[in-house]
Amino acid sequence: MTKMFGNLSTENLEKAEDVLGGGNYDPIPSAVYDGKIELAYAGKSAGGAHSVTVHFKTSEGKEVRETIYVTNKQGENFYADKEDKTKKRPLPGFTMIDDICLLATGAGLADQDTEEKVVKIWDSNERKEIPKPVQCLTALHGQDITLAILRSIEDKNKKDESGKYVPTGETRTVNVIDKAFHPETGRTVNEYLNEVATPEFHDAWAAKNTGKDRERFTKNIGGGAGTSGVGRPGGAPDEAKKNLFGKK
Repeated sequence: MTKMFGNLSTENLEKAEDVLGGGNYDPIPSAVYDGKIELAYAGKSAGGAHSVTVHFKTSEGKEVRETIYVTNKQGENFYADKEDKTKKRPLPGFTMIDDICLLATGAGLADQDTEEKVVKIWDSNERKEIPKPVQCLTALHGQDITLAILRSIEDKNKKDESGKYVPTGETRTVNVIDKAFHPETGRTVNEYLNEVATPEFHDAWAAKNTGKDRERFTKNIGGGAGTSGVGRPGGAPDEAKKNLFGKK
């Protein structure tokens, strides 16, 4: 085994906050769902950005898959604060996966071992799932987690003559993992770190978002209610932090 993400920066990162923000099969309605992580594996875009793809199954048997980018093209999991360039802000995708790792296993992304396994992955050229070897974050497999999931209506994009992706005027409906909670306590990572005894963000998120679609499409070119779409997934914490989450 190896720690594929062991070189990610975890020192001097500003803490991400709990914020109520404004490839899936039959996207499920926006809500907070209990369930299990069935599969988690690392990937890399053609441009060099690293990702983690998560396959999550709700307790009702519904499946959500999402590829979440944890670094930029330079392999950095942070960006410089616009107001204060000396501060490093974690990328939202890194924070999401790091939170999932912490809440599910007690260790952050940089401390996760990876192991090569052959799994069925969607191939855009073959237009079907085919077996491929990938680096899996095996400690996450089978772990309970509670996820806040949005149903999002987004633009379908295509390349223009310059090679830039632009909206087509059509939309697709996908699921987006928006927040992670401890499966037993309902607390976020921030609530653990700030020693918030009674979870607050879980209920606040549910009250704001349950049953509501997030609209992320360009309305002035004909985007409407959204087509019925199927989205396809394209330093280590110390022992004290591990104990915060009730994992050994």
